[in-house]
Amino acid sequence: MILVTLLAALVALYAYPPAGRQPLQAFYGRLCLSTAKRLNAGDRNSGILAYAALVAVVLVPVGLLSALAASIHGVVLAALEAVVLYGTLRFLQTTSHLGAIERSLREGDPGAASRRLSEWLGEAPPSDEPGATARLAAEQGLRDAHHGTFAILFWYLVLPGPLGVVLYPLTQRAARLWDVSVDPDEREFGWFAGRAFEVLDWVPQRVTAFVFAIVGDFEDALFCWRSQAALWLLPQEGIVLASGAGALGVRLGEPIARGEALIDRPVLGTGQAAGEEALASLEGLLWRSLVLWLTAFLLVAAISFS
Repeated sequence: MILVTLLAALVALYAYPPAGRQPLQAFYGRLCLSTAKRLNAGDRNSGILAYAALVAVVLVPVGLLSALAASIHGVVLAALEAVVLYGTLRFLQTTSHLGAIERSLREGDPGAASRRLSEWLGEAPPSDEPGATARLAAEQGLRDAHHGTFAILFWYLVLPGPLGVVLYPLTQRAARLWDVSVDPDEREFGWFAGRAFEVLDWVPQRVTAFVFAIVGDFEDALFCWRSQAALWLLPQEGIVLASGAGALGVRLGEPIARGEALIDRPVLGTGQAAGEEALASLEGLLWRSLVLWLTAFLLVAAISFS
């Protein structure tokens, strides 16, 4: 049933794509900001309390609703899961952004590519040079595919019903708003949410990196994972980016000019620096990864029926 539920959600996303950000992402963001406004005392204890309250406020109703749906009929529970997946997964948004940026670069319009990348990142990219735009778009594509699709699918398999589909992005949003995106001197409140997300993401990161290796260049992906991931600006993010770059056989990272200054970034991957052709290859890599995930869901469904 989980495979049918996932396919139904993907078909619905294709037929009726949400406008802008996924609806549940926006809801989680508002909820995190509201929780922080009420409970942020600037220390770790208040951060622990806020995270516990946030998770309880969301997961308890979701768990009760799932139990109620399951008591009515399995189809009702599947429909609930499909709705939550529809409001959470970002796979088609990721490939749409990649395709639009690749087309703009191929047509010789780096300005349009940079604007689309800025819309995707939610901030102006450090450079609008075509090569830099392609590398940044490829990095964001790998990052967004992991956080917005593959890690969520992992937790959908591991936790019952829609709990994993809710818990992972909710914790990611809290970690970003309370820990990553704030001044380092004010991160005590978000410390626990950040560590909770690291725990939730530890296994999915490695699963995603291994999936990229399977559907891409296996040896280069593993080599880059082992030798380059720890050198990246965010080592936990470097696992996915290094493996993806190696699987594609291109170079990501590298220094990028911001005006007259140079932003120093480690090299990820092998081969030539990523250009617009790498974005098309990345789309193919992500689709092959999704097919492998669907195969895994099929195997789980077959085992559950045996």
